[in-house]
Amino acid sequence: MGKQPTTGQKKSKDAIAKAASSAKGGRKKWTKGKVKDKLALAVFYDEETYKKLLEDIPKLRLITPAIVTDKLKVNQSLARRGIRHLREKNLIRVLDAHRSMWISTGVKAKAIGEKEEGAEEGTKPQKGKGK
Repeated sequence: MGKQPTTGQKKSKDAIAKAASSAKGGRKKWTKGKVKDKLALAVFYDEETYKKLLEDIPKLRLITPAIVTDKLKVNQSLARRGIRHLREKNLIRVLDAHRSMWISTGVKAKAIGEKEEGAEEGTKPQKGKGK
């Protein structure tokens, strides 16, 4: 707050306007943060999206409705139907099922403990300083 005028003195209109504009730094901003743009997600499978569902999704190690939504740009209900369709065709297997969330993996996807192709089976990795 600025100084108050002493008794008998009044601020001029210019001084009042100047004080008001400098105190708040201009106009008040009503938005505090960034607004996330709404995604335009598909509500049905076209041929291209269906092919991606059959080819790309079973190769993933972790399959959830959220991941299918991100990869294929479809809405959640369509992603759940797609996962159910892949499960019926035995292209994926369910790891954990809950009322509101399914966690699946592709049948052909590498498990975390599996060896990569081309790795020799008879050799063990060395530990320490070359012992």
